[in-house]
Amino acid sequence: MSTSEQISAPAASPSLFTRLRLGLVGYFVKFGLVGLVGLVVDVSLFNLLSLSGASWWSEPLVAKFVSTSVAIVVNWLGNRYWTFRRDKRSDVAREFVEFVVASVAGMVVTLATLWFTHYVLGFDSLIADNISANIIGLGLGTLVRFALYRWWVWSVRR
Repeated sequence: MSTSEQISAPAASPSLFTRLRLGLVGYFVKFGLVGLVGLVVDVSLFNLLSLSGASWWSEPLVAKFVSTSVAIVVNWLGNRYWTFRRDKRSDVAREFVEFVVASVAGMVVTLATLWFTHYVLGFDSLIADNISANIIGLGLGTLVRFALYRWWVWSVRR
């Protein structure tokens, strides 16, 4: 093919797989990896606080609130500077506040799950608290957070 034929040839459109990988699937994979780092921070700190003795911070809901709050900051940094870096806004303070609001919505789901199983159902062992908070509650809360982050905090329409 000559140089003039190469210049006039129409550009091939990206495949469906490429569009998905660069679009929502790409966001979700990056979001998942950032979330995995946040999960390690959250679960480690939750268990450290829970096992620290009979103090106010070792109570399940307090320990989960503290550990999730630290993980929220870690996740904001990862999502702002990696997952949604193309969509980050110049108003950092507003973006952070919106991220925290969306994260707290997910935290409420997690805390509600932990409260229900620990205080209503009476499953009060550390393993039960971990299953309730860090598997069931965190899984449900992640769905809420992802939707709010993608379509509110870092919406491409903003």
